[in-house]
Amino acid sequence: MSEYDTVLCDVTNNLPVCRWEKVFDTVIMNPPFGTKTKGVDMDFLQAALRLANKAVYSLHKRSTREHVLAKAGQWGAKGDVIAELRYDLPASYKFHKKASVDIEVDLFRFTFSKKL
Repeated sequence: MSEYDTVLCDVTNNLPVCRWEKVFDTVIMNPPFGTKTKGVDMDFLQAALRLANKAVYSLHKRSTREHVLAKAGQWGAKGDVIAELRYDLPASYKFHKKASVDIEVDLFRFTFSKKL
């Protein structure tokens, strides 16, 4: 039987990191792509990196690959693209103008190169 814990919080509103910092071995997430609210995907990634003590797995738009890798490096993590995927995003919000959009996505594995 596997053990897991979940945390529900708003990572864009001062995550209570002191309580959760480096508590989890692995964080797996599918953050918002940061298109509607610019940079929110990086808020999610930074929070995940602060929570995990071994690895973070995260999806990001392929067009942002270099930016994601650079930011992760600034935060003490090394990122590797472990899969290049295509994601069909159906319209699910009022602001979506098309029935669906095919998005090129990278699945990253982040590990730690230095103490955060």
